[in-house]
Amino acid sequence: MKQRLMRNALLVMASISMAAIPAEALAHQVQTDYILNGQTNSPVSSEGGQTGNSLSLQTTFSNGQPLKGATVIVYAPDQPDRVWTKGVTDSQGRYTFVPDRSISGEWKVDIQREGHADILQVPVTEEGIEIDLVAQENNQDVHFAGSPLVAVGSMAIAAACIGFGRFTHKRAAQ
Repeated sequence: MKQRLMRNALLVMASISMAAIPAEALAHQVQTDYILNGQTNSPVSSEGGQTGNSLSLQTTFSNGQPLKGATVIVYAPDQPDRVWTKGVTDSQGRYTFVPDRSISGEWKVDIQREGHADILQVPVTEEGIEIDLVAQENNQDVHFAGSPLVAVGSMAIAAACIGFGRFTHKRAAQ
């Protein structure tokens, strides 16, 4: 009878502890809109699209709120593992990217804040930024939603472990 009660208590504690395990929850998605600034003297690039000197970015959550205070890290194509420049979005989620046109290739613009991120691939030639070829990587913000029962669940896990240890020790002694 006592063993059955102990086994049922362990099952109840194990069930409660499952409520403490964080579950995956989708967060607000972020999106970066961009506008080409300072069109170069030759408005049509060799690829046939418009080029410019800088790119104005505005990053927002899916509900339209700006992603303010986000870190913006830019990597040049000739040294993709080294930070070329770093900045922060303003109160409207804006940042202006001005590449060095003498470094042609795919520039990476990484915008991040507290688990939210967007990454742009910005092609740059000697003529400037190729606006028609700018690409956004498909990012999905995933956070882990903690349960309000985390403390209770943690205690239940500890109690279940202690109880299981005592139960198996007594059983081994018999």
